Amino acid sequence: MSTLQYVIGMVLVLVALATLVATPLLIVHSRTTYDHGPTCYLCHPRLPRGRSRR
Repeated sequence: MSTLQYVIGMVLVLVALATLVATPLLIVHSRTTYDHGPTCYLCHPRLPRGRSRR
């Protein structure tokens, strides 16, 4: 197995583990009755917006 294949495999394993850990936490977070308000990034992500061109 080449080094490139090993690195790609390790990256995929780490992404899969991060997904497995994050999914239950995000589900619990979204089902709480507590109002997180506009400062909660998970509920109100601030995505960069492009400048409008006129």
